[in-house]
Amino acid sequence: MSVSLVTGASGGIGRAICQKLLQHNSDVIAHYYSADEKFIEYFISAPVFAVKADLRNKDDIENLSKLIETRFGHIDHVINAAGVTADELLIKCPESSWDEVIDVNLSACFRVIRAMLPLFVVAGGGHIVNISSRSALRGTAGQCAYSASKAALLGLTVSLAQELAPQNIRVNAVMPGYVETPMGLSNPKALARAKSSSVLNTLSDADEAAELIWFILNTKTVTGQFFTLDSRLT
Repeated sequence: MSVSLVTGASGGIGRAICQKLLQHNSDVIAHYYSADEKFIEYFISAPVFAVKADLRNKDDIENLSKLIETRFGHIDHVINAAGVTADELLIKCPESSWDEVIDVNLSACFRVIRAMLPLFVVAGGGHIVNISSRSALRGTAGQCAYSASKAALLGLTVSLAQELAPQNIRVNAVMPGYVETPMGLSNPKALARAKSSSVLNTLSDADEAAELIWFILNTKTVTGQFFTLDSRLT
């Protein structure tokens, strides 16, 4: 049975990934920072190992690693789905907002991956999937921090794919598209723009993203790649 860590499991995409992994009998470590009532109910009903941690805090990540080592002994998959946004035009964007977005969307991935490396080695390898965004390729006005963090995450993905290949650790990135998650629903104007720019006049689907991620996790020869689930032309 595989052991999988999903960061940001309280978000719409993170939750869908957890559900997909459970369908395939994976042991799931569901990381969260804050949780709404629906997510708490999900944790109660689903056989997941839920861990609260602040991914901006190095000590919290080290404790997360120790908990996984104690309970499972190794890790097979890490899916970095935690993310935040702070939409502001550059002239209005406070530096604190920039710092938080970069820290959660990029630096936290670096910290999590580094902390999990010894557990991957015990497993003899594994797979890392980083959740990026179409904004990494196209950019979006008013999302300088978010777009920059997601673009940098692609660079981290390619670099680590090369660096970790000798340990049989594959690293890929998925750009799910605009999904009706709590984050996506928080910006109705952006949601409407995403739908209208789709050639299918539709938004992306969290369950489809989870299905693709499950497929990637089971590949043996794929690493350093970017996968886009979107009907907006890039």
